[in-house]
Amino acid sequence: MIKKSFYLASLFLCSLHLKAQEKISVAFIPMSFDEGVVSKMEVKIIQETIINSFVSSKRFTVVDRNNLESLEKEKKLQRTEAFMDSKESFKDGISKGASYLIEGNILGIKHTSKKDKWNSNVTIQLKVLDVSTGEIVTTESINSEPVGEAEDLKSIIKTHYSKDELKAQENRNQLINQPKDNSDASFKVALDRLTDNVKLFTGKNFPMRIEIVEWIGKGGKSLSAQKSGGNFKGPFKDFVIAAGSNLGINKGQLLDIVSRNTVNVGGKTIDRQQKIGTAWVFSVDDGNFSSATVIDGEKNIKKAVADKVTFGVLTK
Repeated sequence: MIKKSFYLASLFLCSLHLKAQEKISVAFIPMSFDEGVVSKMEVKIIQETIINSFVSSKRFTVVDRNNLESLEKEKKLQRTEAFMDSKESFKDGISKGASYLIEGNILGIKHTSKKDKWNSNVTIQLKVLDVSTGEIVTTESINSEPVGEAEDLKSIIKTHYSKDELKAQENRNQLINQPKDNSDASFKVALDRLTDNVKLFTGKNFPMRIEIVEWIGKGGKSLSAQKSGGNFKGPFKDFVIAAGSNLGINKGQLLDIVSRNTVNVGGKTIDRQQKIGTAWVFSVDDGNFSSATVIDGEKNIKKAVADKVTFGVLTK
């Protein structure tokens, strides 16, 4: 995937103003594509794959999902000269109840064969528009190339995964990375990888702000986050967050640990969030709670606690 600058991501993050455990309402505009390159059936499958990626993340409410064709006709109609001066817009119709519009463009589908084995790759572009302003918040090209685990996560995974979980992960990696016997099978696997990468896109661009409930000290002793100052010296390693499977939190998910404060700029009060560490979810306890471990920034977190700085986590 093409990565955007940290500056753009920060602007987008500030624009969302997400509160803990709130779902975001989005609407999808039918995908654009080159009819000479992509079949209508492929378009439909890819479009449904992207929508399902948003839905399965459990952090979105999707509106107008069953009216894509009629909405596309309405969009084309309102681009005509007769509607240029109208106070009502296509955006008003499609986005009723939605905070963001998601536009998609299929850039290409590639099937390659080598020694009777097939590989497929799908490349799309997703564009996010703010309904209230009509502005493009972010745009990104996403392909179906596999994204492996970072090196610093491998030891954490081995520590917290059972043998069965490690084996299941290895089997899935082989399934989605190995060439297939025909193009249909390789296309299906490419869609599975595309789903993973779209979820990375949603995690980065639609983060959820989640509260830390408690820290887990030595010997499993717990301490509420509100009382973690004073004589408590840590280690600030394992903690519990107020989000679980109901909000799509998954074992192995990365979290940004961020400090929060307000600054005055030009007479305006602006919320400022600064990343001070990274954590990794090692257990989804139930629908409402999960446990995570710090993999980077423990010293920064300890200092933030000592300084009584307000902080929490953002999903990625």
